[in-house]
Amino acid sequence: MTTVRRGCVPLLCVMLCSGPGAATALAAAETAVSDFTSGSSVWQPRAPSVAVERVSVAGPGGTQTTALRISGRIEGGWNYAASAPLAVAAGKLYRLSAWVRVDRVGPGTPMPYLKGEFPAADRKRPAVQVRTDTCDAGQLRKWQRLSAEFRAPEEARTCWVALEKGTQGPTEIEACLAQVRLESISRFSVLETYRLNPTPPDLEQFRGIHPRLYLTADWIARLRREIHTTHAGIWTKIRQQADAAVRHGPPAYIREDSHSGAEQLWQRSVGNTLPLLATAYVLTREKPYLAAAQKWSLASCGYPTWGLGRLDGMDLAAGHQLFGLALVYDWCYRDLDLAARRQIRQTLIKRTAALFEAVASGKTGSHRSYLQNHLWIAITGMAAAGLALFDETDDAACWIGLPLEKYGRTMAALGPDGASHEGVGYWQYGAEYMLKFMHLARTDLGVTLYDRPWWRNTAAYAQYLALPRRAWQRDNCIVDLADCPRGNWYGPDYILRGLARLFRDGHAQWLAQQIDEAGVASPEAAWLNLLWYDPAVAPMSPAALPTLRHFDDLGIVSARSGWSGDESLLVFKCGPFIGHDAMDKFSYDPGGGHVHPDANHFVLFGDGQWLVRDDGYQSKATAQHNTLLVDGRGQLGEGGQWFKGAEPLAQKAHPRIIEADSTPALDRITGDATEAYPRELGLRRFVRHLLFVKPDVLIVADDVRLDKSARLELRFHPEQPMEQAGSSFLMHGRQAVLRLEPLTLEGVSISLQRIHMSGHQSSKGAEMSEVRLSAERSHWQSAVALSWAPAGKEPPRVHLQTGERQWTFSVRGRTLALDWDTARK
Repeated sequence: MTTVRRGCVPLLCVMLCSGPGAATALAAAETAVSDFTSGSSVWQPRAPSVAVERVSVAGPGGTQTTALRISGRIEGGWNYAASAPLAVAAGKLYRLSAWVRVDRVGPGTPMPYLKGEFPAADRKRPAVQVRTDTCDAGQLRKWQRLSAEFRAPEEARTCWVALEKGTQGPTEIEACLAQVRLESISRFSVLETYRLNPTPPDLEQFRGIHPRLYLTADWIARLRREIHTTHAGIWTKIRQQADAAVRHGPPAYIREDSHSGAEQLWQRSVGNTLPLLATAYVLTREKPYLAAAQKWSLASCGYPTWGLGRLDGMDLAAGHQLFGLALVYDWCYRDLDLAARRQIRQTLIKRTAALFEAVASGKTGSHRSYLQNHLWIAITGMAAAGLALFDETDDAACWIGLPLEKYGRTMAALGPDGASHEGVGYWQYGAEYMLKFMHLARTDLGVTLYDRPWWRNTAAYAQYLALPRRAWQRDNCIVDLADCPRGNWYGPDYILRGLARLFRDGHAQWLAQQIDEAGVASPEAAWLNLLWYDPAVAPMSPAALPTLRHFDDLGIVSARSGWSGDESLLVFKCGPFIGHDAMDKFSYDPGGGHVHPDANHFVLFGDGQWLVRDDGYQSKATAQHNTLLVDGRGQLGEGGQWFKGAEPLAQKAHPRIIEADSTPALDRITGDATEAYPRELGLRRFVRHLLFVKPDVLIVADDVRLDKSARLELRFHPEQPMEQAGSSFLMHGRQAVLRLEPLTLEGVSISLQRIHMSGHQSSKGAEMSEVRLSAERSHWQSAVALSWAPAGKEPPRVHLQTGERQWTFSVRGRTLALDWDTARK
């Protein structure tokens, strides 16, 4: 969705100030103000259950005013009420302001915002939309002023406005709108909001000097020595990669391919290749690398679109290519052909100015997504362009100032534990671009952004979410929670080397070394290994690290039987979708679309292979995870391609880990996922206890309580199909055998089946195996034992003796007690 989050309100005022016949005149007016007194504007509810009426209320200043009240419950759709169409001036700039008061929202209802939609002349094309910021949930029953600036789309002729729900699910609202104002403007005031003034002294010293991004003349001279000594192995791989790019040349423009969609993601590799070729040239001075860097750069400049439709120049393709072009321009400045240098410069100015306008005005959907990779990639490309051109164009100071402000907000929003709600793959993507910017901020602006607990802890996230070392393969080396693959997307060798250099972290250095030796790194920005590798930081094996790590903000626990490289690994998740810290700070979703509805979900790896799985990069469904369903319904946020973060935010849902204790022989982990479910389900308790009897037994004990009887389902998803063997289910894998045995069978039905997953665009039609335990009741205490062994061997058996308060499990002659009363924390 193209968003001008604050820009929708002025369009609202135009409609409210006039009847349909006066729309054209008011669209061209210098100023339009509405106090809702005329009664001439036309708004219609989107359902019979929604009321739209004019009321007299105490306004923002305390004086009596006429407002538009929109109230009622609606079961579906996106809007509560909408205006009639009005004429707008294409390409015109507007400043807008409005007052909104939200008096009440129903359970699970996200806070509303205002949306304007510009119908496309060609009805086959999607309409362009603009929107305001979401109302602040902490300001209920108080007037909130929304104000911003935006440009009407070039093809716009008409627009209609709506009070937007923020979800297609059932919602309930009572809100008032008042004093909506629209003013035409000649220039965005945000240009000055973000402008660096004066130029920082650290940047001023580079005026008229190239290179200045990452590399300087002294650093290049040092690297030319190091690529023959300490960095020789790294350099060999980079040079091979650069040679391949020279041979292949840049890809021809393709409007639509089989996987990129409107984002034109194939262009990311073009942006990624540019610094690689520039690195090879500045270190060798060999002309084929310069020629290739220039050829790839001009290809990028010549692509007619960087993304399709509303995404052209506004998203990932732009971030990658701006970054790459900026480095070629800076590093190869004096050696580029004059015509090539001019074209690269013109492209940087044109594309960066457009991206800045979009982010500053809120036109991009990610402009407030401080915890989401799309914002980081785009503004890092913007900043690189600004730094490369700060002494050539005045507006470059804005292109630096905006990323600095946005990243300041990101650093304040990152939780303390170092984990990523987007999963390891997106952690790699996001951390790479954040570190790229942070490096530039420190060296070129004199600004240090590393002083956050998240950065000191984040290398441990990569360490503890890595599979056992001897199992690594290129496409199978990391835990795939959230929207994540099982293989590396970006690095992470150079990311870990950067963190090792910053924090003198030998464990991060060891992990980077092992990733390279195993050949499982993704070389998207391998040139950063040269810059960030510090051989003075000695690699340290994790052998002395604790085997359990609790990432307490996001509610992720990683527990393994050791660090031998052949160990078993259990990863459990039970926390707020963006973490406890961010859940308390934000009233809107700052970037949780890649999260899964999976509280009290776990995955399991043992004897060299996956045993119990995640669903992977799929549409968001609790049913595809190893957790609970109530009457067929799952957790807040499910039901779409992207996680609906507004739902748990509306409830301020805090599922949580309440125990994570470890001993050499046994780990006890407990999660309370009650708050992850819609309140209307009547769920009063869903506490899951995991007893990890190392190295090969996991007992899952669940305590579920509801207001009234309901159909309850506990789902488990083995990596491969299972077969029933008496009261157990067995999975015979290539390397391991898994036994899954329900230990509490009374009144429980058990089924074994294959289910179709609701898939992401790259995996539609995928299937997974499922063992489903079902019971109709209001209170259910369940125990399931999972055990595993190398292929051809018998997994251990677990026996259960139940009591009124205490259950006792026995395995291999050892007894374990679970007291249901004392376990309630």
